[in-house]
Amino acid sequence: MNEVEVKRNVSLYKWFFVLVEPLFIGPTLIFYLQHAGKMSLSHIYIMEAIVVGGLVLLEIPSGALADLIGRKKTILLGTLLMLGSKIFLTIAGSPVYVWISNILWMISLSMRSGADSAFLYDSLKKVGRENEYKKIEGAAFGNLLLTTAVCSLFAGFLSEINIRIPFMLSIPGIFISCFIVASFKEPMQTEKYNFKKQKDLMKISILFVKSRKKIKWIIAFATLISVSSKIWFFSYNPYFELVELDLRYYGIVFFFFNIIAWFFSCYAYILEKKINERSSIVSMILLIGAPILLMGTFVSKIMISMTFLQNIVRGFVKPFLGGFLNHHIDSKNRATVISIKSAVAGLACFFFLSLFGLFLKIWPLAFSLQILGVSVLIIGLFLVIQYRKIFR
Repeated sequence: MNEVEVKRNVSLYKWFFVLVEPLFIGPTLIFYLQHAGKMSLSHIYIMEAIVVGGLVLLEIPSGALADLIGRKKTILLGTLLMLGSKIFLTIAGSPVYVWISNILWMISLSMRSGADSAFLYDSLKKVGRENEYKKIEGAAFGNLLLTTAVCSLFAGFLSEINIRIPFMLSIPGIFISCFIVASFKEPMQTEKYNFKKQKDLMKISILFVKSRKKIKWIIAFATLISVSSKIWFFSYNPYFELVELDLRYYGIVFFFFNIIAWFFSCYAYILEKKINERSSIVSMILLIGAPILLMGTFVSKIMISMTFLQNIVRGFVKPFLGGFLNHHIDSKNRATVISIKSAVAGLACFFFLSLFGLFLKIWPLAFSLQILGVSVLIIGLFLVIQYRKIFR
């Protein structure tokens, strides 16, 4: 692979990274599932937990498959399934449609998770540019956030006209992303599918993770951020309703979410150099745990602003963790190890989303958020203490 092909891959990857995501649905997703999909908030949490649990079963095998037959093929399959997922979501009129959509999303994410990051890193590594990974990944994620911000600005107003319009508008971009993936140039030689090799690669990768304290710590930290952020995200719309925020303003709030995340994604590599790795980790824990606790303690419209702090982490964490983890793993099992990270996070999501869904059956949203906030801060403190021992 030459410099021109790598440059083309990077350019296509940035476009793919933006268009594969449903750009308009974030601000009103939970509202949509409750009203169009006829689902309760507790049901949504439990459904998400079950789907994420299924994702755990697929993550590692799909990562090994990507390492074996090539990342391009698995990314393309995942993109096609994402298209099907959003079509079912757009026509949802009952929980059955939502379940089908989420199952397709689950398989889609397992195919793409790890494979896309590994594809970019190995493309850059072929020409000795792997040190640019954080910058490029941050820029790609930043482009996604900026585009989502603009789309979100209109989502609330469009939902007032017809609640399905934002979901319809998200489909064309995913369709185009299928053709973008088909144009990728595979950065490494691939093999014909062989189940034994896939199983052996999975075993080697699991043993690799098990024997390395640094990798295990990174996975534990990524899991804390991923799980707490996911639980918090699903509480956004219900919290907005709790404090009686008008639907038309949902999109405006999400616009600022994405602008903040965009800024911190684009400049993640600069910020990390200025405040160092350990300070970055401590800051991310505080910027998630403390705001959740405050939102649960003081329920009011002004506390919606606390969610802006979480979006600093949302923008910063992907390039930070991507570079952090890729630095400690080898090309031959890169996608598999990244998928192990996602599988661990998925298993934790399965358990804690289910638990939070049960909390909501017993306690109000505000008290449940207080429990979540305190838990994040306690677990985060433990991880920071371990970081000083492992990465000294």
